[in-house]
Amino acid sequence: YNATDTLGNTHGIYILSGPHHNTVGGNTPEARNIVSGNNHTGMRIVNSNYNVVQGNYVGLNRTGNAALRNYDGISIEGTSKYNLIGGYTSDERNYVSGNVAYGIPVFGAGCNYNIIAGNYVGTDITGTQAIPNTYGVLFDDGASYNLLGGRQQGAGNLLSGNSGYGLFIYNFGTMKDTIIGNLIGTDYTGTQALPNANGIVIDGPSFYHTIDSNLISGNLQNGIDIHIAGSDSNIVINNKIGTDITGLLPVPNQFDGIRIGEGPRKNIIGLPGQGNIIAYNGGNGITVMTAADLYNTFTENSIFANAGLGIDLFPMGVTPNDAGDTDAGPNDLMNFPVITDACYWGYLYGTFISGHVDCPAGLPAKVEVFISSGNYYEYGQGKTFVVSFLTDSLGYFTIQTDSVMSMDVICATATDKWGNTSEFSQNVEVTHLSVPVIQGGDNINIFPVPAKDIIKVKNLPSDTQYKIFNSQGRMMLAGKWNGQSILISDLAPGLYAIRIHTPKGVVTRKFVKE
Repeated sequence: YNATDTLGNTHGIYILSGPHHNTVGGNTPEARNIVSGNNHTGMRIVNSNYNVVQGNYVGLNRTGNAALRNYDGISIEGTSKYNLIGGYTSDERNYVSGNVAYGIPVFGAGCNYNIIAGNYVGTDITGTQAIPNTYGVLFDDGASYNLLGGRQQGAGNLLSGNSGYGLFIYNFGTMKDTIIGNLIGTDYTGTQALPNANGIVIDGPSFYHTIDSNLISGNLQNGIDIHIAGSDSNIVINNKIGTDITGLLPVPNQFDGIRIGEGPRKNIIGLPGQGNIIAYNGGNGITVMTAADLYNTFTENSIFANAGLGIDLFPMGVTPNDAGDTDAGPNDLMNFPVITDACYWGYLYGTFISGHVDCPAGLPAKVEVFISSGNYYEYGQGKTFVVSFLTDSLGYFTIQTDSVMSMDVICATATDKWGNTSEFSQNVEVTHLSVPVIQGGDNINIFPVPAKDIIKVKNLPSDTQYKIFNSQGRMMLAGKWNGQSILISDLAPGLYAIRIHTPKGVVTRKFVKE
């Protein structure tokens, strides 16, 4: 009677097949239930809709600082819909900890549209100490369209301190659950680790889930693990993985930030304007493990300061490009871009970046350029997204950007037309154009731009001397203007400068060779 010992009911509270709009607990201390010490579930809601469960201790003693175990905490089963577990204020919060198996399992093919918000799952009532369940929250056996967390203030759950997974999404038919705004693996402040073994595991298979705007840090293994064939088409956006709540300081997951293995396909890690921060993890930022893991796309993420690689397509370590990209493996071992030129042309023109992606069957490829956190001689981790674009039909590219300056270090990824994203390229330091520019001859123009086999120079007198330099300042051609054109077919695609000696002085113009 004093909530310090067990008496052994099978279920503490059981709402079965028909009852609806029930309230268990409330937002005052007087309304709180201590639902603990039961041999099976603390609360079981089966085939029942529109129930509200708030303010309860489930699996804890009456002070909330020690376990008084149920087997499962709050179980939502069968065809139960539109139930609210928790709420949006601290008074509506359930504390679901210390249970033998699952804190909050949600399972059943008709178990849809339930909301789990504002709860502490796996911790004491302060949110700073672990009182573990084995698994925090479970979506299983077809439970779909459920919401864990939310965008309202106070909607996020704390899923930390569990001995297994913070969140486990499992089994065929479990789809389209949404995970928003939760803390998974940290204390309630989001600044200290309070680890689960893994943060989020998607397995089974299950598919089409959205993991958005969560803090997933401090876990003993991986932040997110997407596992087994059929765990496809999940979207992971706007999360901080391996950092504190600010995204600036380390609270690392001990293994990888995100790991994909044993068959998942078409998972999307980051979207335009909705990339993840994946940093400080003890392994790689993102690891793709097996040859069955294909078409996984990584876009506009900020990946830096991970102990391993930013992106690692197994085998471990940098996987060298192969000619024609004919090898097979994780994400088809997509070749990374080779940046051949990166040159700052001054504030008027910005920086021009040229290179090539060797992937004939997968062209055109999408290239994403990043400012890297590493040195120019390393293979990169892309910290700051700069620009994305498509290669030409042969895999070549030359682009201009105002977001990169001289001495910045850049790297890039490539994604083929099927969605396979590569590892990061080798870093390249941006140089400053070394060709001198002397004012004069403002009416002299180069065309066509871009050029292919020839360039023509408008308003240039005959017998004028010219020299052509690549973006590194190396002279590639020299000659005398014949009054017609200059043959450039032997030049590699890229950015060039032509220096023209006129009676008024030396004029420099730029052009792009396709």
